[in-house]
Amino acid sequence: MISSRHCHSVLAVLAALAIAGCASTPSEPPPPPPAARPSAPAPQPQTATETVPPGTPAAGSAAGAVPPGAAAVAAAPIVPERATQQFNQALTLLAAGKTQDAELELKTLIVAFPEFPAPHVNLGLMFLRAGRLPEAEQEFKAAIERNAQDAPALNGLGLVYRRTGHFADAEHAYQQAIAVDPAYAGAYRNLGVLYDLYLQAPERALPMYLRYQELSGGADKQVAEWIKDVSRRAGADHKPAQEKTQ
Repeated sequence: MISSRHCHSVLAVLAALAIAGCASTPSEPPPPPPAARPSAPAPQPQTATETVPPGTPAAGSAAGAVPPGAAAVAAAPIVPERATQQFNQALTLLAAGKTQDAELELKTLIVAFPEFPAPHVNLGLMFLRAGRLPEAEQEFKAAIERNAQDAPALNGLGLVYRRTGHFADAEHAYQQAIAVDPAYAGAYRNLGVLYDLYLQAPERALPMYLRYQELSGGADKQVAEWIKDVSRRAGADHKPAQEKTQ
């Protein structure tokens, strides 16, 4: 028997980074492919990260990549071992690039165990990676219906809203992910990217990046560069108008 809390433990493993571009600004690699963990008590959906198309500049920045963060969420309904095996099989198929087979496996799992949110999250991330945004949104919302405390699903929904230009909705989704799991590092990073690149608010991005670094141990060199950049721009933005003109 497994729980969704165990399912969320694989997020950190599935969040392998795909870095592209300059180290001073976030960019958008696709969500990373999942990896199975047969030895774990249960699998978990992969983590999505905020993204920007490579080559999309921000004021005072160049294009780079945003890696994910992961954290466990509240426990959810217990799922039979058969569901774990089927879920691991879906992850194995995904890791092998057999996305159609993996999609079918996850959909079959949903039919058999409709209360389990993790397959919906992984389907949502598959669709997000493929640019199938309406389907991704539907799956993330289905996961949230089954577990309103599912931070990865809320984070994924934020990504859909960001890609479709609904920035206020994206902000709200990231904030909800943080509210249900204050240790969910990826949501802080995604929210920081939203403020930094899309809302042009470096002073709001800065505390998000700082909190991400705190939660992730400060090992992310890219975010360290972003912090320097937004600190400089936030300082300039807060100077009095007459001082800026001198």
